[in-house]
Amino acid sequence: MSEKQLICLIIIVKTVFCTNAKPVDTARVNTLNDLCFENLYSDIGLAKKQAFEAFKIAKAIKFVKGEAMACNRIGVVYDVSGNYDSALFFYQKSYQINLAIKNLKGQGSTLSNIGLTYWNKGDYNNALNAFYAAIPPLEAVSHYLYLGNCYNNIGLVFVELKNSRKARNYFYSALKYYERGENEFERANVLCNIAMILAQEDQLDSSIAINSEAIKIYEKERDYYNLGKSYNNIADEYKQNGDTVNALSSYLKAIDCHKKAGNITGIGETLIYLGELYQELHQTKLSQKYINEAFAMSYKIKSPKVLSNIFYHYALVKKLDGDYKTAAEFLARVKVMRDTIFRAETSRLIASTEAQFGIERKANENKQLQQQNKIQELQISKAKAEIAVRKQMTYGIIGFSVFIVIGGIIYYRRRQVIQQLTAKNLVHEAEQQQRVSISHDLHDNVGAQLSYIVSNLDVMENMVPDNKRLKSVADMSKQAILTLRETVWALNNESVTTEAFADKFKQYAIKMLDFNTTLQCNFHENIQHSIVLRPMQALNLFRICQEAFSNAMRHSQASQIDVFFYNSEFSVFDFKIEDNGRGFIEAEGLAKGHFGLQNMQARAGEVGAEYYINSESGVGTTIIINLLKYV
Repeated sequence: MSEKQLICLIIIVKTVFCTNAKPVDTARVNTLNDLCFENLYSDIGLAKKQAFEAFKIAKAIKFVKGEAMACNRIGVVYDVSGNYDSALFFYQKSYQINLAIKNLKGQGSTLSNIGLTYWNKGDYNNALNAFYAAIPPLEAVSHYLYLGNCYNNIGLVFVELKNSRKARNYFYSALKYYERGENEFERANVLCNIAMILAQEDQLDSSIAINSEAIKIYEKERDYYNLGKSYNNIADEYKQNGDTVNALSSYLKAIDCHKKAGNITGIGETLIYLGELYQELHQTKLSQKYINEAFAMSYKIKSPKVLSNIFYHYALVKKLDGDYKTAAEFLARVKVMRDTIFRAETSRLIASTEAQFGIERKANENKQLQQQNKIQELQISKAKAEIAVRKQMTYGIIGFSVFIVIGGIIYYRRRQVIQQLTAKNLVHEAEQQQRVSISHDLHDNVGAQLSYIVSNLDVMENMVPDNKRLKSVADMSKQAILTLRETVWALNNESVTTEAFADKFKQYAIKMLDFNTTLQCNFHENIQHSIVLRPMQALNLFRICQEAFSNAMRHSQASQIDVFFYNSEFSVFDFKIEDNGRGFIEAEGLAKGHFGLQNMQARAGEVGAEYYINSESGVGTTIIINLLKYV
């Protein structure tokens, strides 16, 4: 009996004890789950079909563990497809099932997947929370591989958050678990991560030594894909150290490994690195040789970043050859590609900055609270001392009766002030609690319901792919989730700076542009001084800006939108949006029942902002919102 047959027999024997489940059915569920994982990166459509089939069978035969695994697999399918809300829905469903059946390994692995999905979404706070939550159940079952993965992922999140000290500590923790579990391949991966941090800190010799250790493991495992990446990294470090001989040798080794792994993108990328290095060495012919080789295989390369780099260097080669027309053509293509890449990286950077700000703010709030408590204690002590001195002076000068009167007056006044302050604080705390409570209700209830709707619409879209109405409803539901997130953001924050407002709106706009890939959007920011907005003020302003942006996207038929954020000595915050669309006559727009314009005007009035609109038929529309000072 082969090893594979023995494993199948063990699975069948185990599943005999599942409620209402036949061995052949449970084995079928397990097989479909395994096949889904195997097809995940080669045929995503087939993988999705197999995962849903496993889910359907497992649910029908009440094979709970199989159902949990199928939900996890469906989550992975959506995760790989970039449909993160649907992925989270199925991951959370899998986690709840594993929690009910007390499957600790399942709980840990699913929480780890939830963390990875939040990470992909740029939600680093929730990503960290999920990874941290995955650790206790995995420690309970001593699953060293998954524990190492959790610590490694936490380290990578802190790399994104530009906190290399914490990242390094978590990488070393991951290394310990991989060593305990004898997971050599994963150990090599985390060594590369540590080497990356050391290289960023200009500790190049240490980075080269650790990369060399990883290379030995990859060579032993015959993992040519990661060998190619590691040789590229070590070549970069040799290059920074001025060791061009070892750099050239490592790049050539990288190309050899990429070829063995069939990594076309890696080959093209490394050829460009070689071309750049030979250019620095003033060996133009060799430089052009490698750049032309990279260009010859560019039609096979899918990575926009690598492709834009190849086209850029190819344009420079053509310029040197005197073929200015071809050079100009490819430089124009590079500009378009890099603009697209910049959008994606900007969105990730905004999310990273927000997450880092959130983490740092919590720490700062704790420190500030401690400091405020100390200040209050000192103020109370000082006040007590002043009252004691005043009492003594009054008693000595005026006498006991006058002292009683003055003391009574002081006490009464102080009591009034304290009562007023206490009342204000209670109102403020109640308002804050109410906002937080509302935001939690929106997130936990409405958000979960919308995610459920989107997930089911995705399933229905998969079943009826050409239904335009279904696709339209799905897109609108996804936009509703985006709108809900902005509301929760505003309600959760006690105060929002003008810069944070601008960053949040840019993030929102970039996400909305996913629904209209032909529209070009430019952001302009000139905030001269930072002002703090109140939560409801920020929310109303955000809704006005959303409505203006949404109108420009949906109704203007514009090809370009320009968004401006600025302020001056005369205003707190100014927002302007211009489009080059068809325009309209404002009076006619209001007469036709365009309530969006009325709502924008009403919201502006509520927060004390001035609202201007200028639209000309065939030219475009400009909307300006001015929030004045002292309102």
